Amino acid sequence: MSARPITLGANVKRAGVLLCLGLVVSICVGAQTAPPDAPKEHQSELKQFFSFSPPLSLAQDTRPMTVGKKFELFARNTVNPFQFVATAAWAGIAQAMDRYPDWGQGAEGYGKRYGAEYANMATSNFFGTFVFPAILKQDPRYFRKETGGFWNRVGYSLSRTAITRTDKGTNAPNVSIWMGALTAGALSNAWYPPSDQGVGQTFRNTGINLATTAGFNIAREFWPDVSRKLFHHKK
Repeated sequence: MSARPITLGANVKRAGVLLCLGLVVSICVGAQTAPPDAPKEHQSELKQFFSFSPPLSLAQDTRPMTVGKKFELFARNTVNPFQFVATAAWAGIAQAMDRYPDWGQGAEGYGKRYGAEYANMATSNFFGTFVFPAILKQDPRYFRKETGGFWNRVGYSLSRTAITRTDKGTNAPNVSIWMGALTAGALSNAWYPPSDQGVGQTFRNTGINLATTAGFNIAREFWPDVSRKLFHHKK
């Protein structure tokens, strides 16, 4: 009976490594096949905190964001419905795999896992969308590609976790997202059970933060198309 949790833990670590390797490969391919320099100035910006649209709102224009606007974007993303759905999914996976066994199962265990996962992603959003972009003068918004085939656009979406725009409009390594994910991963040890704290937990949550960002990027790229077809919304 005692060997099962160890096996599950090893499988989770192996899966995490494979996920990260796959993400890196996808990013490299996407960066080569879809140059990340095609922002669209006519796109509309999210106007309401609870608007059902992917976090990191689409840019209305390419003018640099002020520090205040970057903070506003962080706040808006943190209460976005997509964020709650993603948190619920990660908490469900953790519960199904019985991660953090000290928290037990049932509604109480799920609530603790949900709170921890949400705190992790909110912290990553705080550092990756506000703090580091403000310090490094990088633009945390997502600019859609819009044109090209499905996989071409997916590759472009994934490449945005590696490449971003600066406040001057040039391309640069997306240090803000990676530093934000890593900082949040390290800080997340504070609210997980002592038996699960450590370097492994730090990099696990760093991977979750990056994978969530990559998934949101795909949603940001295609959601306007889906919304237009389902709800007849205009661009």
